[in-house]
Amino acid sequence: MIQQIYEKLKPFRFRLTIIGLLCGASLISVALFRVRVRMSGTTDYDFLLWNLFLAWLPLGMSYMASSVVNKRRFIALVLTLAVILWLLFFPNAPYIVTDLFHLRHPRANVPIWFDTLLINWFAWTGILLGVFSLFIMHGIVRKAFGRIAGWGFVLIVGTLSSVGIYIGRFLRWNSWDIILHPYLRLREFFYYATHPSLQSIMFISVFSALFIFIYITTYAFGLLFQEQS
Repeated sequence: MIQQIYEKLKPFRFRLTIIGLLCGASLISVALFRVRVRMSGTTDYDFLLWNLFLAWLPLGMSYMASSVVNKRRFIALVLTLAVILWLLFFPNAPYIVTDLFHLRHPRANVPIWFDTLLINWFAWTGILLGVFSLFIMHGIVRKAFGRIAGWGFVLIVGTLSSVGIYIGRFLRWNSWDIILHPYLRLREFFYYATHPSLQSIMFISVFSALFIFIYITTYAFGLLFQEQS
């Protein structure tokens, strides 16, 4: 019985391992947050829990998109809708990196090194959730439209996600604002797009370069591992 289960899961063992590691990282992050609550007697940084939950959504959406697209029915329409919905929530994954901003205001009764490690656990878990999610969507686009289109998709997502992170961090918009207040948000977006600030240009450029670099490096490590195997 166990052998049969293993044989069925064997083709997916690496994906299951990654999901298991991400679940473990999430549990460690939550555990560290609970330790901080005990140390400080407050629920400061509870927003990290919500941000971590939001970071998991794109991964779930990418798996759903993968399963639907594999059925090969209305692939162009399904893929377009899946990418749009996924892209709305994708910036929530790498967004947690910007929570390091909160270290500017140290809290009493908690060492700064602990808060630094705490936020980094959440941030890197979010980054890896985003990388894995993008890996799945990258594979879908590559199979449907070719290798060049796949990498073009990665570059576009890296840039648009940085725009989304900037909007969330500095303009304080949420992913569902485009659904609840589409006209207002689109009008504001076009205004900021036509009147960019130096801060927005620098942040979007540097963050998109960072995320794309992380993705390509992780992708290369995967190819290296496959080559050695």
